[in-house]
Amino acid sequence: SISNEAHQAMAVAMNRIGGRSNTGEGGEDPQRFKALKEGKYPMGSAEWNLFEGDSVRSKIKQVASGRFGVTAEYLANADELQIKLAQGAKPGEGGELPG
Repeated sequence: SISNEAHQAMAVAMNRIGGRSNTGEGGEDPQRFKALKEGKYPMGSAEWNLFEGDSVRSKIKQVASGRFGVTAEYLANADELQIKLAQGAKPGEGGELPG
């Protein structure tokens, strides 16, 4: 899990180079779907210089069973969907391993 600021920084960087960032299971704040104006943009304790066309929106939206916040608006703001069907047990994380 990473901070919202880290997600936004990666989204801006990936969008600038034509790549795609992923929201992860935590979803994405709907405020990130809005177009940004050129100029200074506060991101955590830092301040970014944004240029015309910059966006803090992740292009890939992840959908997992039982995840809250999956709305029509969330899905409509995806260039690509990543659907998580199952997750294996993780030792030390409360999961159970067979045998």
